[in-house]
Amino acid sequence: MAAEKGMSVRDVVLDMVGDKKCGETLTDVDPKPVPTDGKAIWVGGEGGGGFTHRGPCELYIDETMVLKSDDCSEDYPTDGGAVMSEMPIDYSSCNGDCIFTIYWLGFQNAQWQAYVNCVPLTGNGSPTTSAETTDAPSTETQPSGSSSSETTTAPSTEETEAPASEASLSVAQPKEHSTDEMAKCTVSRRLREKKIV
Repeated sequence: MAAEKGMSVRDVVLDMVGDKKCGETLTDVDPKPVPTDGKAIWVGGEGGGGFTHRGPCELYIDETMVLKSDDCSEDYPTDGGAVMSEMPIDYSSCNGDCIFTIYWLGFQNAQWQAYVNCVPLTGNGSPTTSAETTDAPSTETQPSGSSSSETTTAPSTEETEAPASEASLSVAQPKEHSTDEMAKCTVSRRLREKKIV
């Protein structure tokens, strides 16, 4: 969709969400430390799953694009369940206080949905290299974001603090909104269907 319009993913998402530039994510909270392992984790909605729909994403630190993918679900795959989408990020452009933002256009049920989440960070992000992660505990909460189809009206979701840990930055997808709950494809619905079959 962004390529068709000749715009960046960020520009398309911001156009779709109107004045909710960070979705429903709270940015007036204590900033999280810049991750030390050079990674960001897209948790996904309803307890996990990462990028569950095909579509492009862009990640920014303030105005600097630090990652771009034409299909985040393909480039940063998960198992559709507990495994999250993990992305290598160069945090070196964060010097002091900055905002880490993820913009994602997910294609579902023949519609584009816009997702945006912001996380305030603090510290100096020195160039990092991705190394194997350890099982260090992380803080993962369900922040809200903005989800929308082709309209510019963004549905509201519950506001919570943006998540992060000292090792990795974890960002959770907002709960998806749909007028047709049966047509909605979510991780929890897929898991329920697997148990029924």
